[in-house]
Amino acid sequence: MTARLVERTYRLVAEQVPVTFDPKDEAALRAIEEAHQLAPNTITRADWIKPLHRRFPGQRTAFLMLTMAGVNHANAAISGLTIAGRKVLVRRDYDEPKRCSRCQEYAGHFARDCKAPHDVCTNCAGTHATAQCPHVGDPLQHHCANCKESGHAAWDRACPTLRARVSAQVHRKANSGFRFFVTNAPETWVSDEEELARAPPPPTVWSQVQHHFDRVDTAPHPHASQQGTLDAFYGTPEQSAGPSRRQ
Repeated sequence: MTARLVERTYRLVAEQVPVTFDPKDEAALRAIEEAHQLAPNTITRADWIKPLHRRFPGQRTAFLMLTMAGVNHANAAISGLTIAGRKVLVRRDYDEPKRCSRCQEYAGHFARDCKAPHDVCTNCAGTHATAQCPHVGDPLQHHCANCKESGHAAWDRACPTLRARVSAQVHRKANSGFRFFVTNAPETWVSDEEELARAPPPPTVWSQVQHHFDRVDTAPHPHASQQGTLDAFYGTPEQSAGPSRRQ
């Protein structure tokens, strides 16, 4: 009887992957490996997290579960992958706070198992699917479904609710709070808590509209040339403020 060495696999979540991608296309998986200098057959499996029949009309992106062989290749993928022509965020799935893409809650389930009575938008917390949100490009309308606060969306990694979840999880199990799978390489020792601490705070409404006012202040005044003509005729305000003529 001979023993067989089975290499450990690592599960990752790739976010906002174009739905045109076919996870069962072996050639497409090999192309991803080649583009990112990963060993052949590093991606052992790829599956959509949400069942196809639960997608919404017009949905363009979805979350993809990747199973990878080799810790170093898994960590390389976490640094970012390009899938179907789109650079996507990749994160660990192992023992991390899971936010349901349907109800937006950190309740430990995915959309396929969600029991919520209706969808909750990740952008504005409205009772509609995120793909149908009319405020996708308008941060002034962003409202977090978890914090119940305006100024950021539920997907924002600087969300106070996410920060609290990560902090609590790190205290429960030290090995679960790291962005990468921990190896002997020092660059894998950065915790999610440290990474979130370095992230900027959720944007305020003013920070997102200030640039509009800055442009107005620096733009040339439409009546500037007229003002120069009037000053030449009547004198500048400083000249007008000189001593009055005696009667």
